[in-house]
Amino acid sequence: MNLNFATLLLAATAFGVIADSTKNLRGERELWSHGYHERLGQCQGATCSMWGDPHIVTCDGQSYDCQGIGIFTLMKNHMYNIQANFVDVGDREHVLVRGWGLRHGASITNDVMIDFLPDDNIPIMQFGFAEIAGYEAEPPSEEGCNPWTTFEPVDMGWAMGGQRSVESNVADCRARCEGNPLCTQFSWWADRGCHLNDDNAVMKPSNRGWARALAGRLDSDCGKPAEPVIPLEGSNGEEQKHGQIDRCPLLMYVDGELIDLSTITPSSDAFLWGQRGDDHYVQLINDKSIRIVHKVARGDYTEINLVQTGEGPGELWSCHWNFYICLPRSEQQQFMQSGFGLLGTPNGNRFDDWMDVNGNTIPLLHWDQTAEYEYCLENWCVTQDESLMSYHGDTAFEDHKCEHVDSIDWREENENCVLSADQIEFQCKDMPPGMKHGCQVDCCLGGCGYVTETVEAIENITTLSTREEDVLYQFEACTNTTKRGTSITVCPESEVVKLLKTKGDQALPEGDIFYDINFGDDTVAFRVNNPFGAAATVFVKHDKKARNNFMDPVCEGEELTAAGCDDDFRVEVACHDYDNVASFAIASVYFASIAVDPLNEQATIDQCCEPEEFAPAVGVVEYTFEIKCGCPGEIVG
Repeated sequence: MNLNFATLLLAATAFGVIADSTKNLRGERELWSHGYHERLGQCQGATCSMWGDPHIVTCDGQSYDCQGIGIFTLMKNHMYNIQANFVDVGDREHVLVRGWGLRHGASITNDVMIDFLPDDNIPIMQFGFAEIAGYEAEPPSEEGCNPWTTFEPVDMGWAMGGQRSVESNVADCRARCEGNPLCTQFSWWADRGCHLNDDNAVMKPSNRGWARALAGRLDSDCGKPAEPVIPLEGSNGEEQKHGQIDRCPLLMYVDGELIDLSTITPSSDAFLWGQRGDDHYVQLINDKSIRIVHKVARGDYTEINLVQTGEGPGELWSCHWNFYICLPRSEQQQFMQSGFGLLGTPNGNRFDDWMDVNGNTIPLLHWDQTAEYEYCLENWCVTQDESLMSYHGDTAFEDHKCEHVDSIDWREENENCVLSADQIEFQCKDMPPGMKHGCQVDCCLGGCGYVTETVEAIENITTLSTREEDVLYQFEACTNTTKRGTSITVCPESEVVKLLKTKGDQALPEGDIFYDINFGDDTVAFRVNNPFGAAATVFVKHDKKARNNFMDPVCEGEELTAAGCDDDFRVEVACHDYDNVASFAIASVYFASIAVDPLNEQATIDQCCEPEEFAPAVGVVEYTFEIKCGCPGEIVG
C-alpha cells in the first residue's frame, strides 16, 4: 500500500472521543475531546469523513447515513465551504441496478467542490467523474456472462480441482478456469465464490435466495479482461480533457474552467495544481487519491484527501469518492464556535452535530433511518444560487438538484440485492451500530468489498461511548448468552453431552448446543442453540420410540437466529438402554449457515430431513452427540 494512502486511512480512523465534562474559564460546562490531536498528512487537528453511499462521520465521531440525491453542503465554516454531488446508485452508471426497479434509496459521491475561504487567490476546485455514458445493457465486466445462472452440478469437485475458491471478480475466476485443463465453464458469485466445470455440466437458473451468480464459458467473452472504454457525454471538452484515476475518468475544474488532465501519467504522483514546496497544492497520489493541502495563517496546514473507489464506469459499484478532511488545531477555538453542514460542528459534542441552517440543534433520531434521510434533505440541500458546482457534460443545475428519496428495506426487498439477507447481516454484524444500516445497504447493492476495506479504517474509532446515558442507537438485538440447563449445569460436576464425531471441516464453535435439558422416563428433551454468528437452518436427526420399544428414525428442522438469541426449537429424543451401560441418546445435528465456511469439506444432510438445496452458497456441517439420559447416581444401568 502506498505510504500516503496508508497514512490517510490510519489518520482517518482517529476520531475524537468524548471525555468527562469540565468547566471553561467562563464557568460554563462543556464537553471536550481529543479530536484536535489527530493527524492527516501534514495536518494535525480534527478529522471528519464521508464514504460509501454516503456514510457520514463527523469530527466529533457521530455517524449516520445520508443517502440523498442532489448537491449537499458537507461543511461550511470560517475556513471552508465544501459541497458534494450525490448521484443515484441505480441511475447513473449502475444500469443493472436500475433494471432491478429499485426505488431511490442509495447514492454515491460523484463530485466534490471545495472553496478555501481565507485566501481569495485560491480558486474554487471541483473533482469528479463526469457524466459517464454508453452502458445500456450490462456492466462491462459482465459482457458475455449469464447473470443469476449457475451449473448442475455446481462444480467438478475436489478431485478435478473445480471446488469453490474465493476470487475477487469474474475475471479472476475465468483465469482460474483457464489454468485448469479440464475446465471449460465457470461461475462466479457476488460472495466471491468461484466454481469450475467441464462440458458435462448444464447451465441452470441460480437460487435467488443465494448470492447473485454469473456463469460463463471459456469460448465466450465472460470475464475477459479488457481496456476500459470511458465514453463521456457533453460538448465542453470532457472527452478530450479528462484524466484517469485508477479505472475511472477524472475531471478537475478550477473556478469553473475544465483543466486538461489528458497528459497526466496516473502513476507519477503528479501535481494537478501548484507544485512541491508551495503553501497550497493539489497532488495525485499513486493513481488512487488526491491530496488538497493549504497552509493557514499560523503556519500549520489543513488537508483534504479524496480517495477514488469503485469498480469503474458502468460496474455495479461504480466510480465514487471517499472523503477525509483535517481541520488544523491552531484554529480549534474558531471551529468550535461555529460550523454547518453534514459534517457537523467540531466542538467535541457529538450530540449537537445535527442542526438546521440557522445552527439550531436537531435531536438525533438514529432508530429511524428515514429521519436520517429527511435530516439531510430538509437542511443541507444546496440551492441554485449557493451552488459551487460546474455542471459537466450538457447538464445544468436542474439535473443535479435534490429530490426526496425513499429508503431500501434490504430484507423486505432482498430479491433486489446481490447477496441474501443472511449474508448481508453476517457481513455487517461487527460494524459500529451507527454504521450498520449503511453497511447493509452497500452489501445489498454490491459494494460489500468496499465496506470490508473501510472497516479497517473504522475499527479504531473510539467515539462510541460505553456509558448507558450516551447510547443513541435503538436496535433490536439478542444479547442473551447465559443458558440454563446446559450440558455442564444440568448435572453439577458432570458433563452430560459428548461430541462423538464431526462431518465437514468446521470445528464446533464454543458455546452451548443444547440447553433447557430435561430427563424423562425413557427420553431426554432439550432446546437447540445456534452457536454460529449468522442465522442457520438446523436439523436434528434422532430416534423416536414406536410400538414394542422399536426405534424409528426421525428428523426435525427449524430456522434459528444468530448466536445470542433464544429460539423455541425443542426436541425430544429416545434413550437407549443396555445392560451395564448408562442410558443415553444419540442425536445428529446439521447446521446449514453462511457462517459455516463453504471452502471447507461439507457434510451432506440426510434425505430423511427433506432438506432444501443449500450448497454451494451455504456451508453444511454435521455434529453427532451422545446425551446422557440422567445425572450420575440417577441412572439405572
